[in-house]
Amino acid sequence: MPLLAAGSLSAALQPAQAAEFRPVTTRATAADRVADRPNYAHSLQELGNSYDWQALDSLRWIDAGVQSRFRYEIRENDYRTPRRVSDDALVTQTLAYFGIKEVVDPFRFAGEFQDSRRLWNERLPNPNEENFTEVLQAHMDLHFKDVLNGESFTFMTGRMTFDAVDRRLIARNRFRNVISSFDGFRARLGDDHSRLEVDAFAVRPVNRDVDDFDQPDSNAWLYGVTGYWRAESPGVQVEPYWLLLQQGSPVGGVMLRDLHTFGVHAFGQWGGGLWDYDASFAGQLGEARGQDVAAWAAHAEVGRSWKSEWKPRVTLWINYASGDQDPRDGTSQRFDPLYGATFGAYGFTGYFAWQNMIDPAARIGFELLPKLRTEIIYRTFWLASDQDAWVRGLRVDPNGNAGSFIGQELDIRINYPVTKWLELEVVYAHFFPGAFVANTGPNPGSDFVYLQAILRL
Repeated sequence: MPLLAAGSLSAALQPAQAAEFRPVTTRATAADRVADRPNYAHSLQELGNSYDWQALDSLRWIDAGVQSRFRYEIRENDYRTPRRVSDDALVTQTLAYFGIKEVVDPFRFAGEFQDSRRLWNERLPNPNEENFTEVLQAHMDLHFKDVLNGESFTFMTGRMTFDAVDRRLIARNRFRNVISSFDGFRARLGDDHSRLEVDAFAVRPVNRDVDDFDQPDSNAWLYGVTGYWRAESPGVQVEPYWLLLQQGSPVGGVMLRDLHTFGVHAFGQWGGGLWDYDASFAGQLGEARGQDVAAWAAHAEVGRSWKSEWKPRVTLWINYASGDQDPRDGTSQRFDPLYGATFGAYGFTGYFAWQNMIDPAARIGFELLPKLRTEIIYRTFWLASDQDAWVRGLRVDPNGNAGSFIGQELDIRINYPVTKWLELEVVYAHFFPGAFVANTGPNPGSDFVYLQAILRL
C-alpha cells in the first residue's frame, strides 16, 4: 500500500501532464472557489483579445479590472433585527484590482480597492454594508515556477482575500456589500489546475470600520492548511483541511475562541457530466467563551443536468450543523462557521448560517431564453438542538418547549448577462415562519427583493 500511494502521488505531480490537465469545479450552490485573482480581473492581453484591441497584446504581465455593482433592496419584516424592521436601500460596491506578474519574477504584486455604500436608508452605519475607499488587498509575492515536479510555489505577505475549500468556513464573500480580508502570510504549492495543491496560511482577520481605515484584529490569528487532490477529476476531487482560530478578548480575560476545525470536502461528476455530487464534513474541538466545544457539521448534495436548449438542472441537498444540547452544562455543541459565506448556501434572506440547523432543500434551474438563467430553491429549516438559538433570527427557548421547526423559504433568482460588461439580476425570497417562531414571539412572513446591475471592465 505505501508503494501504491507513492506511485499515485508521483503520477499526480507529473509535469508533462500538468499543462493539459483541467479539473472540473464543483456545481454545488455558492461553493465555487476563487483562490487568487478575483473573477472580474483579467490580464490586459485578455482584455485586448476580447475587444480586439491589439495595442494590449504585449501586456499579459498586467492584471487589472474594475467592477461596479448597484443593488436596490427591499426588506419586509427583517428577522435579523429585534423589531423586524421593514425598509429599502440602494447599496453600491465598487472594486478596482491591479496586479503585476511575470515581468519581474519572482517578485509580484497585487492590490485591490473597495468602496461600499448604503444610500436612501436611515439605519445606523453597518460595517458589513458600508466601508468607504478601503484597501481590500495589498500583498507582495514571491512566485517560483517548476519548484516541485513542475508545480509553482507562491509566498504572499500583506493584506489579502481568498476562498478556502468550499467557502463554508473561509470566503471572499460575494453578496455582502463589504468583503472580508486578512493580514498575514500565505504559501501555496500548485494552483487551480494542479493535480495536487497545498495552501497554508497564518493571517489576522481585518476589522471593518465605517469611520476609519480598517485594521487587523491584534487579538486574533487564523492558521490553516488546506489540500486539493484532483488527480481523479472529474470523478473524484478531495479537499482535506485543518484550521485553528485563536481569538482573545480585546479587554483581556476569557478566550473568545480557541477552535480547531478539521474536515474534508469532496465532489465530482459521473455519467458524462450529467450527474454530480458534493459533500462536506467538518469537526470542531476547542474552547469558546469559557466553554469546551465539541461540534460538527455536514453537507450532502446530488444534482442531475440534461442536455437540451433549456439546460435544466435539478439538485437536492441537506445542510446540518450541530447546536448546543444544554445551555447550562458548561459545554457547547454549537458549530461555529468562522468566516464562511452564507448567501446562496443557506438562503437568500440571510437568516441562516452553518450553525444549529437541519436544512433540506431542492433546486431547479433552467434557461427559457439563451443566457437567461432562472433558479428556484425551496428550503426547510429545523433547529438541530431545540434548546439552542436560531442565531441570526434572534430567537431562543432554552427549555426547548417552543419546538424545532423554524420555517420554510422560497428563493427565486433570474440572472442575465446582457453583454461582456453588463449583468442584470433580480431575486425574490419569502420566509414562511414555523412553529418555533410562532412560539417565541411575533411571526409575520418576511420578504426580500433586490434588483441588481453589475458593470465590469
